[in-house]
Amino acid sequence: QSEQRCLSKPLTFGLPAIISNQLTHELCLSMCKTLQTTLAILYINKCYCLNSDLSWMLFTKPHYENYQKKDCGNPCPGNQHEHCGNENTIVVIENPSYIFSSKDEDIDKITTFTSDFAYDTCIHLNSVNQSTTYEFNLTDENDIHPRHCLELCTNYKQKYALLNSNKCLCTNILTKKKQDDPFSSSNFNCTQECSANYFYTCGNPTNSSIYSVYIMKIKCPFGFQISKDERRCVRADVSTKKSSFSTAQSYCKSVDGMIAKINDILDIQDILPKSIFTNDVFDTFSYSFHSHIFNNTKYFWIDRTSDIINNNTTLDHSIGRCLQTSQVIDQNCIVLRYERTIIHDTVMYERCFTESNECSSMSAIPVCVDRHLEFNSTVIPSTKDDDSSMISVNTTTDYTCGDDEEYHLMDEYCYKIFFHETTWQDAKSECERNNAMLLIPQQMKTLNLIKFLFLRRRSYTSSGIAHVGVIYDNRTHTVIQYNTTNGNTLPNTPNPNAIHTLCEKTFRTRYETLMSSSTLSKEDKERLKTQQTGCAYVNFRDDFELSISCNEIPCNQLATVICQKSPIRKTRSIVAKRMTRIIIVIRYPKVIHRRLTRSFSRVRVSM
Repeated sequence: QSEQRCLSKPLTFGLPAIISNQLTHELCLSMCKTLQTTLAILYINKCYCLNSDLSWMLFTKPHYENYQKKDCGNPCPGNQHEHCGNENTIVVIENPSYIFSSKDEDIDKITTFTSDFAYDTCIHLNSVNQSTTYEFNLTDENDIHPRHCLELCTNYKQKYALLNSNKCLCTNILTKKKQDDPFSSSNFNCTQECSANYFYTCGNPTNSSIYSVYIMKIKCPFGFQISKDERRCVRADVSTKKSSFSTAQSYCKSVDGMIAKINDILDIQDILPKSIFTNDVFDTFSYSFHSHIFNNTKYFWIDRTSDIINNNTTLDHSIGRCLQTSQVIDQNCIVLRYERTIIHDTVMYERCFTESNECSSMSAIPVCVDRHLEFNSTVIPSTKDDDSSMISVNTTTDYTCGDDEEYHLMDEYCYKIFFHETTWQDAKSECERNNAMLLIPQQMKTLNLIKFLFLRRRSYTSSGIAHVGVIYDNRTHTVIQYNTTNGNTLPNTPNPNAIHTLCEKTFRTRYETLMSSSTLSKEDKERLKTQQTGCAYVNFRDDFELSISCNEIPCNQLATVICQKSPIRKTRSIVAKRMTRIIIVIRYPKVIHRRLTRSFSRVRVSM
């Protein structure tokens, strides 16, 4: 059961997840459950979703007493029987469902909602010669916040932000032991509240060598998913294969990406999900197994480079390197195949990677990464002792949907529901007059949040159907997305919940039904053959899981208008003093771990 507290407002928040004049406890908590965060915070008409440090939440709850308030502020704008704080007060609801969520879940990370940063671990640093980092001193108390330190780190293309009091360290090289136990003793050393926000820790108040570590979470563009090492957004569609490195490069560029840069061929396992490498046929006993080995061999196009240094020692490369290699290879071509070995007079087949020269002849899968998200892994150059300087980095501190209070911010976009029904084309035009576009949910979970607002208008009677700003063209098998007046083709992705997949499936089902109907005239069927397009919509009154359909043929159905636009960002400068370069080494308390053994997928064939 969720626990509610009324506390003093911290100096600095992060970015709101919701801004709405219909805000309620239920709506805020629903958003934070969607984001899978541990805290839901209500502040007047805004909802913030925070991932407070696990140990901080579970074992230092008495620190809340320093900020406890008897007065919970004003009524919520969406429910006069609940309180949502005031200028100096916040209402905090703990969400215990996600306190014990594993940080190391080995699942495919499809593009999902996520808070913009997360606590990673607590570490102890010694000044010995091992690796390098950027060091900053935050000069304003309002900036001593994990997100602001991370903004500095992101500016210098560094992944990790380490905080102790006002000291902010940035690095890509964080050699750490994988800890399956969230209650490891090292995590309880970081007990110092951050000055700007007491929900986060900034190291230890009595030991300047202990740092809280935070990472900026990645939000991947449509069609991409988070890589296994959580450093990149990756796209590798097994149905898309190219016969040359140049065409693979062109394909990645066409989806606003680039070919993944890899040094060691085994590092491809750090990027792609396990599902890309597995196949049920590999794990079955069959007399015909020989015939399947070559049929299921997979080829990948990558950009082989020596500029990338992989310092992440926590990742498990369960698939090894092949013992038998080709004499002639293409360094940008990797093959995953089975290698025959004999163990105790038994023939075994083990999966392995090797370089190959057959990507052109066999066609290979391009491994694309988001070109806008590349960390610099090279060693940071030394600075002179007198080379300290003041650094200023702009950061987004808040969102607004403008003067129209009927717009509601939900995670990344502002939405407005027009409570009348019209055709798809008229709905598109109405949104364009509002300098917005017709609803195009980036993720299916967005629909559940909009549904909450939609159904709150109990006085509004409608079909429950709302237009979605895409059209499916069956002649070209493409989905056209309309960002205001221009139409862009959405990529086809293997995700079954992607708009393209849903549109194609629902259109064809409807189209085949109409074409086989005995009540439809011959003229109407000929017209359908010529048009072959369907407009998208969503039914908010559907009792099942919400989904997008493109079976509105032709596009003349009346439905509710929902407009969508990007929020206006409020920014300010973070000012910090850059210090001279320091050398650091990371030391952990001794912890006994189970021995990890390398695992293989093997198939045995009797001799």
